[in-house]
Amino acid sequence: MKGLKKRSIPKAEIPTASMGDIAFLLIIFFMVSTVFSNEMGLQIMLPEKGEEVKVKSKNIAKVFVTKEGNVRVNGEPVDLAELTNTARRMLAENPELIFSIKTDPDAKYEYMITVFDKLRLANAERISLVPNK
Repeated sequence: MKGLKKRSIPKAEIPTASMGDIAFLLIIFFMVSTVFSNEMGLQIMLPEKGEEVKVKSKNIAKVFVTKEGNVRVNGEPVDLAELTNTARRMLAENPELIFSIKTDPDAKYEYMITVFDKLRLANAERISLVPNK
């Protein structure tokens, strides 16, 4: 029995010669097939530098957002749920109305955006954001 050799068991190997090619092709595939979403964001028109726009005070509705999220329009408290209807009524009376939003410096950013969205739902196209000094 000296003449019999043990049969060698082949080892399983994964060919790695083309791995780089496959990875490169996958990268190219995903780059080409990916759709990038373009967020519109806020469309804001800013005046030219040094340009002043004169607006009659009757055409301005002052909206103030407190740090608690309460809303006042021209000094009168308005429920946030009713802000859209209030703005619609005001725009029906004066289509040239500009809503000037001023927010308390300690208020959450969310409050200002909610008020902005409610005014946009009322079809208000002229909205001004007043900076805090």
